[in-house]
Amino acid sequence: MTRGSANRSMRNREAERRGLGLAASRPKRALVRLALLLGSVFLSALVLEVGVLLAFGEQVKFPRHVVGSEFGLRINQPNSTYRHKSADVTVWFRINGQGMRADRDFSYEKPEGVKRIVALGDSFTLGYEVDAEKTFSSILERELNDRGHAVEVLNAGVSGYSTAEAALYLERELLRYDPDLVVVSFYGNDPVDNVRSNLFSLVNDRLVEGASSYVPAGRVGDFLNTSSIFNFLSERSNAFALLKEKATLLAKRRMVMENVETLEQAEATAAAAEDKVSYQRRLAGATFERIYRTTDQRQIPLIIQSIPSRRTAPERLVERFPLEEFDVTRKGVWFLPAKEVLDPWLGQEQLYHERSHGHWTPHSMRSWARLSPL
Repeated sequence: MTRGSANRSMRNREAERRGLGLAASRPKRALVRLALLLGSVFLSALVLEVGVLLAFGEQVKFPRHVVGSEFGLRINQPNSTYRHKSADVTVWFRINGQGMRADRDFSYEKPEGVKRIVALGDSFTLGYEVDAEKTFSSILERELNDRGHAVEVLNAGVSGYSTAEAALYLERELLRYDPDLVVVSFYGNDPVDNVRSNLFSLVNDRLVEGASSYVPAGRVGDFLNTSSIFNFLSERSNAFALLKEKATLLAKRRMVMENVETLEQAEATAAAAEDKVSYQRRLAGATFERIYRTTDQRQIPLIIQSIPSRRTAPERLVERFPLEEFDVTRKGVWFLPAKEVLDPWLGQEQLYHERSHGHWTPHSMRSWARLSPL
């Protein structure tokens, strides 16, 4: 081998070593870049989290474990466990395999000698800001059993539920549990929620079925509400909770406006031009008529629990049930306005949580359970 050939060979080997070195260093540089990126993201998230906490305080971190069901309506995510945390409370939820707030499942067939009560409604019924044993459903079940009655109270409350959804939930699913009594809660936002759901409308004062199902955001919503990452952030992050709350409010307002516009276009009657609040109250009354027909035909007593509003008048409680649209004095109906039992406690006890979503405290839950005629 000549000296020139030897030099070329050495240069080639040196180039190969350099090439191998460069190739080996590429993954290291990629890892360094990834680490820097992740570090930047983490630091930015931390700064945002601290900023929200300092600027706005502890946010309401209430993850929405609500999903579509096989009968076309929303239910609580079966077999889920999660936490609600705010400046007021830290509460753990356990949902059974049927989407009810309970630590056990219920068979469709009642145990022999047992009476069943089905409790329907929204987040007040579910007990959004109290422990499971402090919901009025649990208190009612416990006290009735202590008196020697064999009773099961099924807490079928679902956050955001309207009376329209409650009516169909009862018809399509909950009657299968053979209830001996049905309790339906009413809150002041139910009339608006009825419009948003578009499950029923009024045409010439007649209740007409609309959409056959109501699962907001459909599969996308189900995916987000069951996502481990999404729900971890919903439970733990103040910044994420703030952004999610703002987005939810915007989405709700848009859905209400869209459905109102649809109704106005579809109805060539005076109802299309009438005051929206009046229409909403008449629609609420008509949905309660449907619930009453369902229970009355089966000779099941119906209790209507009316939850007073406090948002527009903090110094007093306001009854908002549409009494002018639904006769609560007829046979088989017990109308229980919680205002009557809570009014004496104003200024003495905390009745609604102040720094979260304004749901009942344990005191209000106990007070209503004792108001029950059972």
